[in-house]
Amino acid sequence: MNCRPDGMMGAIIASESLGLTDTLINGAGGCRSRAQIMMHDLIPEYYPENRACSRSKYFSRQSRLPCTYLGNDDIVFGASAKVSGGIESVSSITGRKAVLLDTLGASLICTDYSGLTGSAGKDPIILDGDLSGMTMPEGYDAATSAILSSAEIGDKGNGGVNILGYGLMDLGWQTGAEEIRRLLEPMGAGVNCILGCIPGKESLMGCGGAELNVMIHPEYCRRTAEMMRSRFGIPFLRPSEGSPVGYPASRAFVKEVADALGLDSSPSLDLIDRDAEAVHRVLMNYERIPRSLHSEGLSVEGDSSTVYPLAKWISGLFGMVPRIMRPHDGEYLPEIRSYLESNGFGSALEGSEGNIEAYFTDGLAALEGNLSRSTAAYVEISMPRGRPLDLMGRTLIGTEGCRYLLDSLMNGLRRFRCGQPEEIEYRPGQSV
Repeated sequence: MNCRPDGMMGAIIASESLGLTDTLINGAGGCRSRAQIMMHDLIPEYYPENRACSRSKYFSRQSRLPCTYLGNDDIVFGASAKVSGGIESVSSITGRKAVLLDTLGASLICTDYSGLTGSAGKDPIILDGDLSGMTMPEGYDAATSAILSSAEIGDKGNGGVNILGYGLMDLGWQTGAEEIRRLLEPMGAGVNCILGCIPGKESLMGCGGAELNVMIHPEYCRRTAEMMRSRFGIPFLRPSEGSPVGYPASRAFVKEVADALGLDSSPSLDLIDRDAEAVHRVLMNYERIPRSLHSEGLSVEGDSSTVYPLAKWISGLFGMVPRIMRPHDGEYLPEIRSYLESNGFGSALEGSEGNIEAYFTDGLAALEGNLSRSTAAYVEISMPRGRPLDLMGRTLIGTEGCRYLLDSLMNGLRRFRCGQPEEIEYRPGQSV
């Protein structure tokens, strides 16, 4: 069964993450419920409901994700009246524009949207194309680009960088946003706006004055980056080593941003190196666990910008054999294929036979694996989530991400090992 979110969910996440609009779902109530459950997990903090929403049947006493609640008659006779009423309700109650998203069922109804308007000139933003036929990154990028294109963003600002392609869909996005700033600010690269992490309106409206757009996950923001370059003249950076996942990719990320801005990367690199050394000392105290991974199989599944740096780091660090590599998109597929083939693991893209001791996968698959009798470690790296809540700030990004991934991997291996150190005076000084 395919549990991966589609372009519809990607568009919903994008709309909710920018904080400029209300997301009007044109579809049945069940479509809203599914999305609300997902958003409840992605936005972990509670915000009081807008009591005015109780007056609207479209909001149904909840401030987030109004819905047209299409029924059988609407499929036959059309849904223009419900859609028009929903847009009017959104703009009059919240004062914001509505982003109209058609579910798969609603997209089959012939409805003319050309005359739709909202209160006080708050005309809706309508996305073209079948969102359910898109991948989640495609839907996310399409919605982000459409919303920003309609916003009155200024091109005057304090320079610095915008962060694109990082947001609510990422594990521990709040901690991850802090980690991105922690990586870049020591070397003088001020972070102006992280677009996908519910930014403040002032920073979002000033994102047109940035000096550089940095793509954390290019598959989620290529269309948006191109639009902002065309509209504001802002160049964008695609990290050559993928997202800053793992110490090597974090170092490469920092160096490339510094080079693009003409800055000295040393302060940020020193921060990464100090953390890597501290983690290395802990790993060497339990050297039987890292050594047990040598020549064991590795499986990584997720966004290509995560699969690429994670697979390179883990397989290189522990001498693991990539058995299954499943990038969900083609953004970094050429780099992944080149890396695997150059090391004799080209069959991993199709899935190769052999024992697998570490799985990096989505939350539900990781939960299922951890409940099984397997001795392998299952580590959550992507949606859908496997944890009901997270008070530890788990993230994949930067040094905090390195600690989360290594901690989950080491503690997830369920095989008895004697705690007695071996060859203690000859332990290698390999860096992480």
